[in-house]
Parts: sequence; structure tokens; C-alpha cells
Amino acid sequence: MKPDINTFLITGATGFLGKVLAEELLRRRNDYNITKIVLLIRGTETMDAYKRFEEQIAASLCFKNLSQDWVEYVRVINGDLAHERCGIQNIDYADICQNVTHIVHAAGCTKFDSTISEALSSNIDGALHMLEIARDCYKLQHFVTTSTAYVTPPHAMPIYESLVHLPRPSIEIYNDLKNGILTKQEALELTGHPNIYSLSKCLAEHLISERRGSLPVTIVRPSIICAAWKHPMPGWIDSKAAFAGFVLCFGKGILKVVNGRLDTKLDIIPVDEVASHLIHETFHGYSSVAETIQMRIVFSVATVQHSLALGDTCQKLQLFFKQRNDTSSLPTFRYIGPRTLIFMLSEFFNQRMRLHIHATICRVQGKRAEAIAAKKAYRLVTAMNVLFEPYTNQTYDFRPTNSIISLNQEEYIRIICTGVCENLM
Repeated sequence: MKPDINTFLITGATGFLGKVLAEELLRRRNDYNITKIVLLIRGTETMDAYKRFEEQIAASLCFKNLSQDWVEYVRVINGDLAHERCGIQNIDYADICQNVTHIVHAAGCTKFDSTISEALSSNIDGALHMLEIARDCYKLQHFVTTSTAYVTPPHAMPIYESLVHLPRPSIEIYNDLKNGILTKQEALELTGHPNIYSLSKCLAEHLISERRGSLPVTIVRPSIICAAWKHPMPGWIDSKAAFAGFVLCFGKGILKVVNGRLDTKLDIIPVDEVASHLIHETFHGYSSVAETIQMRIVFSVATVQHSLALGDTCQKLQLFFKQRNDTSSLPTFRYIGPRTLIFMLSEFFNQRMRLHIHATICRVQGKRAEAIAAKKAYRLVTAMNVLFEPYTNQTYDFRPTNSIISLNQEEYIRIICTGVCENLM
């Protein structure tokens, strides 16, 4: 029997996860019988989709270990997720509908402090527009979309692979946010979410569930995505977001005080494990017609059992940079604890005052670039202790039905630190 020929449509390929996802599919295209990978890329005022592909994807070290002809298996299509049919030209849309067998939607806005319009457009509208494209694909076998494991508001109870309860219908909350009836803060107080990112992802899950009809849909919920474990190479990373930014700021000596509890478990997952999980889900088979009625929600997480506590993680960071650094000026954490008076005093004297004085001295000495960098660092670490607070003060007990990863977190922390030093510093 002739194997199925597969064509993948991917969004978010200019992002960290999207690159690794594309690399994995290209590297294993023979295993998956892939003839073409279609990348939906949004053009900008200065770069069209094809130029963005050349400069932000093809030139990336992520793809350096692939065979030289890998570009031949890629097709770039210009599209904007904010528009219906993603603004794709008719001829390209017809080709997608006729040939695409699997869709992985990995695009979105991951900023915790984005505007309402940005979060709704990127994380909800984009997902729903891709769902409509999936509905038009004659040969579609599976639509897989990325969410976040943190769609559940912070609490100490186990968290399962199911939709999160909302106090009002998701469409009402979405419309009220979109029309300005609800402010961001009012919406967060209503649902209990710590930021607009997790709320928008939660709303997206509900709306996808309500509108998918009979489409085979899986929502994958990753936790804190960080550097590669194995592929494309150990430690590879090109994003300063989340934990990588934490490591980067500590390694540079600007993060010395952390808002968090020492025993909080940090659920950190390698980007290549998430990419493999997404691909695995696209080939998920259904055992019965009845099973297709249920939308699948799956975690891509390390779990509490395979996660390090914040205190242990910070010790590993200090040890890594101590072994790496030959100078007397070693990065050191001065205080780790929740936002109490002690924290605020420690943050003021060890971070804010230090960076403010440094910026002032640089400005007086005419070192304008260094003064600007010091101010930027000041804003960065201050925001970090605010935005990361829900995740460094609360352990999230994710309970996946099937745990597909067994990770040595101590070794992985070392790989992350090495990757951050080699790729981001």
C-alpha cells in the first residue's frame, strides 16, 4: 500500500518554536513522507514574506545541519493572521485547500503585558482564521494549535487536560474586550488570570472548541519553553523571552533580586520536545468515530516530578557562572523571596539604586550608549519581577494523561546556561 503523501502548513516559523518545528519536519521529512512544508509568513513595511524567510529563517543557525537542498521542500506564502483567510491570494489559497494535509498553528503573541487588541488579534483572531482555513482543506487530517499550560488561573490544585471554567461565555468576554466594554484589569479580575496572555489563550481554546465542528483538532499546552535539549543542537536558542531572559539578566550581573518562593517548581520544557510533541499530535489517530467528537487537549510539560525548585535553579545558575567566569566579579543572587518589605528594600539597594547610579555616572561621563543600556536594564529587571510573579510564587501541578518526556533538569539547566551564553550574550 502506497504511504500517504503529506503537506504541512505552519504558522509562526519566524519565531523560536516555529523554527525548531520547521527544522524537525525538514530533518525527518522522509519519516513523515512530507513533500512540501508551507510557511505562512506576514510581510512587513520593510520586508516581504520571502525576504523575511531568507533573513530570519533560512539564515538561522537552526537549519545549518540540514542537507543543502532543504529549501526546495519549503514554500513561502504571504499571509496575515489578523485577516479572514489570512489575506492569502486566491491562487495560493486554492493550492493550500487542495494539498495541505496537516496544519500546525504556532504563531501568537507571548508578551504578558501586550495591549488588548494585540493579544486578541494574535492569539484569538489568528487561531480562528486558521481554523477556517483548516475547514477548507479537503485532505486535512489534523489541525494542531499551540496554547499554554498556564491557561488556568494560579491555584494549588492539580491541573488537568480540559477546558478552564469561565464565569461568563467566552464569546461575551471576547466581544466585551474587543469593544472596550471590559478593560484589561476588569477582565483579569473577572476570570482570575494573571495577565492578558493567559486569558487570551484561554478564550481561544473555548472559541476553537465551540467553532471546530467535526474537524480533528488538538490543542497543545506547553509550559515554559526554553533552549533545545538535542535538536537542532543542544542549547540552541534565539529568544530572550521567559526563562532565557532570566538567565541572561543574571549572567550579565543585572538581576540580583528575585520575586519568588524558594520551593516553587519551575516547569521548563525544551523547545525541541514541544516541537516533537506538536508533530506527534498531527499524526494522532482516532480509535473510533465517537472519539473524533472530542477535541483533544494535551500538555507538553515537565511536570512537578521532573522540575527544579526556584531556589535550586538559582543555585545551579550561580554554580554555572562561577565555573565559567575567571574574574572576581561573579553574578550573585542577593535575595530570593516573595514581595515583602525585605524584598523591596533588597531590590532597591541591590538593583534599582545600583543601576540608577551607573546610568547617572555614564551620562556625566558622556557615555550615552552605556547610560541608555543601564536604564533599559533597570526597566527590564523591574518588569521581570512583576511579570514573572505568578509563575515564581506558585507551583502549577500539571497532570498530563500521557507523560512523554523524562528529563534530567539539572543537566538541562546547564545546557540552557551554555546555550544562552553562546547564542544570546
